[in-house]
Amino acid sequence: QCVADFDFGLETLGVSPNPELGEQFAPGVVGLPYEDILHILLPQYVLEIDSTLPFTPTTPLDSVSLATITLVDLSDTLVTTTLEAVGLEVICNNNGDSGNPCSFLGGNQYCVALAGTPNTQGSYRVDISVNGWVTVFGFPFSQEQVFGSFILDLGEEGCTDELACNFNPQAVVDDNSCTYPPDFYACDGSCLNDSDGDGVCDELEIPGCT
Repeated sequence: QCVADFDFGLETLGVSPNPELGEQFAPGVVGLPYEDILHILLPQYVLEIDSTLPFTPTTPLDSVSLATITLVDLSDTLVTTTLEAVGLEVICNNNGDSGNPCSFLGGNQYCVALAGTPNTQGSYRVDISVNGWVTVFGFPFSQEQVFGSFILDLGEEGCTDELACNFNPQAVVDDNSCTYPPDFYACDGSCLNDSDGDGVCDELEIPGCT
């Protein structure tokens, strides 16, 4: 299990990685073991999550439970799949606070691990659906919320620099294999400023002091 030990400072609500800060899940390589951790900090009161909800400022947040995780294929957003279908699973740690390990109590910090061995290449939007629970006049009340700002890339190891001669569009993890042409030449060996058409960078075809 993961350990809920991320330092959120003085915040009362937060996630890590945080898409609003440009953070995303670590990319995964098909055929290699993968794990990344989502840290979650829940506030004590409902309005700290959504100030537009019809509750008083002191209405406590009972819990938030994970409902579903759907992967949306970014190459065709009409196509969806599941974590299990791409070789991954969710492992929740709610510190033993309830019988459902993916149910988290308000005012506490928890974590969720994405783990497994990816078996499919692709770039996905991770839609996480949760149910938030409060008690109103002694009755439980829930509202579903979908968070769709996370991106998960699954692919190969290889050169990820588009300017390199051996750029691999399927690579999601750079393996330091990128190669580049000599100065003033293209990757195919041709001169970039071949004014006389001889295929060679003559001294007057090289920018700089002549």
